[in-house]
Amino acid sequence: MNKTQQNIFRILKKHFVYSTALGFTLLFFLYKGFVFLIIGSYIPLILISVIVILFVLCSSHSKKSFKRIINIWAIILIVWSSARLLLSLINQLVKQVPQSHISEQLNIFSGLLSLLFLYFAINLLRFKKRLF
Repeated sequence: MNKTQQNIFRILKKHFVYSTALGFTLLFFLYKGFVFLIIGSYIPLILISVIVILFVLCSSHSKKSFKRIINIWAIILIVWSSARLLLSLINQLVKQVPQSHISEQLNIFSGLLSLLFLYFAINLLRFKKRLF
């Protein structure tokens, strides 16, 4: 590990809630990538792997590039969770989807999970300037 990475890890270590939010979101999507790999789709795992690799590369480059990748990740999370919340709301209020596998992805629990990810993403954006 170079000096920049050590400094970034020291900052993340001091701010446990921030690093937990960042780690939880990345690990969740890695888990989802492996689940989709098991059922035959390798694209989600490739996408999250690229993002994790970008985090590692940006942390070795500079704090500014690490801030940028956090910014990009938070925006991706906001778009993803907002889209899921909108679809879940439409599914609950307008017309339920008859397919059970889609309906499972748009239930109340997934809506709460999307709200949690939206909260994490907003906090990742809001507090990154204070940390880095």
